[in-house]
Amino acid sequence: MFRIIKDGAGIGLTENLNYIKKAENGCYVLCPEPDASGIVFGGTVYHLLGREALEGVETVSLEEADGGNEITKAAEAGGIMFVTLAEAGSIDTVTAAEHADLFAEWAYPIAYKTGQIRRFGGVLYKCVQDHTSQADWTPDTASSLWSLTANPAEEWPAWAQPMGAHDAYSSGAKVAHNEKHWVSTVDNNVWEPGVYGWEEVTDAV
Repeated sequence: MFRIIKDGAGIGLTENLNYIKKAENGCYVLCPEPDASGIVFGGTVYHLLGREALEGVETVSLEEADGGNEITKAAEAGGIMFVTLAEAGSIDTVTAAEHADLFAEWAYPIAYKTGQIRRFGGVLYKCVQDHTSQADWTPDTASSLWSLTANPAEEWPAWAQPMGAHDAYSSGAKVAHNEKHWVSTVDNNVWEPGVYGWEEVTDAV
């Protein structure tokens, strides 16, 4: 695999390079690597550093790369981006919970910041107050510090009274309460099912 570098930064990876040279009629044609003046990548012609000049195109260099390592790096970067988006609220809690393995396990003593999401007992919890974790402040017991986001294995989790905006239910959230199933009809829902903001689902039992 080759990394294509322009102005000191990587612009892409490829396993198969398309080498080109300029023909007598002025057109670019494919050719063997020893005869090449440039490459075509992503539909764009680039001049290869150290080869015969190609007017009007940017120059790139090539660097051999370990394909396995590059795929691993891409996967890790994708995981970091997913976690970042989830913590920013750009990914819904159900989708986040379906990829719980991307989130770090809760541990102690760690200084956690509000909004961070960690995995504990196979489910995800969001930090709702800055703190340094302790052995007896586990996310499932320290409700003032952590709120349960979602558990993909439980379609209708038991309703829990929200403490504020940080753990209020979003529109479409599903809960079980008083032996009935409910779906939230509003965002930032802190009301008890049956009082306001919830619709009973009678065919879900």
